[in-house]
Amino acid sequence: MDSLGRLCRLLGLVVFLTSVLVPVGLAGAGESGPIKFGVSTALSGDAAAYGKPFLDAIKAMADLFNEQGGVLGRRIEVIAYDDRGIPDQALQAAKKLVQSDRVHTLQPGSTSGAIFTAMPVGKEGKVAMWGYGLAEKWLVEGEGAIFRSAPPDQVLIPALAKFAYENKKLRNVGILHIDTFYGENAKEIFSDEFKKLGGSIPAVTTYPDGSRDVSSQLLTLARAKIDGVFLNLQGGAITPALRQVKSFLPPNVTLLHSNDVYSQAIRSEAGDLVNGLYYFVSPMIQQNPDPEVQKWLAEMKKRVGYIHEIHARAIVGMLVMKEAIARAGTTEQLAVMKQVHRMKNFPTPLGPFTYDPRDGEGLKSAVVLLAKGGADLSKDEVVFRATTDRELYKQRVNYKRFFGEGYEKELYAFHGVK
Repeated sequence: MDSLGRLCRLLGLVVFLTSVLVPVGLAGAGESGPIKFGVSTALSGDAAAYGKPFLDAIKAMADLFNEQGGVLGRRIEVIAYDDRGIPDQALQAAKKLVQSDRVHTLQPGSTSGAIFTAMPVGKEGKVAMWGYGLAEKWLVEGEGAIFRSAPPDQVLIPALAKFAYENKKLRNVGILHIDTFYGENAKEIFSDEFKKLGGSIPAVTTYPDGSRDVSSQLLTLARAKIDGVFLNLQGGAITPALRQVKSFLPPNVTLLHSNDVYSQAIRSEAGDLVNGLYYFVSPMIQQNPDPEVQKWLAEMKKRVGYIHEIHARAIVGMLVMKEAIARAGTTEQLAVMKQVHRMKNFPTPLGPFTYDPRDGEGLKSAVVLLAKGGADLSKDEVVFRATTDRELYKQRVNYKRFFGEGYEKELYAFHGVK
């Protein structure tokens, strides 16, 4: 009886372990419940002008995916918090999303500073991430755990420089830019590209944020005998500066501008002052006849009721993340990010997404427009398209910490880069 009792107890233990331990492993492989997309963005403060339409587009994409059956047979749920565009607020939002809400993906901030501050929470929490800020630093230091859902300035600005040199045959371009980090960075990118092509930058001038008088700067540029000028003006300075350009620069000087003029508010104020000006912008614009672009413009118009430049970044982030999860068959961070790393020519409204393991960028397409319609943006004309496959940054992404020693070599070989 003792032996029989011991046998029964042993069999009971086996049954218990089978019923308790095995389902745990199976639950990890066949996880159920909604897939949670965590979003930290600005819903108040100055950055809300972009944060609110960004979240509108994310929610619209989640609705679309759910109508199509979700991902891995699971619904997508969007959980969002307001970071007000402030890094510390983004850090707290990311902690709540990762540690309390247990999200499966994370968009960690509404500005590059916010993303850089909050990103470590997602990395340590082993959550696949994407971001829409345009600074280089947070992407390179993301160590392969995050991707960008927009073409950076290192793609957009060189497209304008290339158009100026190759299509307009400009050789001596002056620069007037806002005296901020963004303005200085844009100046460096344009200068480097234009000089690399063979052009010259004979004069560079700046104006302080908040100033509306740039007459002395324009006179300096005029004395440099330029045939073109790159204007990196922002906000309320654009219209008065363009009025002064007409007075202080020769009429044969070609005007080049940043994408700040692709704004209905600015165009309504500037009117015909913008006509004849060339500017860069990302590909998802109503003037771009690309079918992929037009499809998503129509989708946003139907679901959100309006079109905003930031919608494109939300669409791309959601599309790429959904596809990566589907290919991985799981929401596990490394498996998902490995699928992002292996994407080639994945169609998006911002051009094909092909991950470059050297710089971590996936979108390298831009367009240049000619302003023709004054306040009517729809009359502007696409005059140049550019796509590059070159490495963008001096510092490369280091994959060793999360993906292991041999992963970089394997990934470089997969994409055929060195």
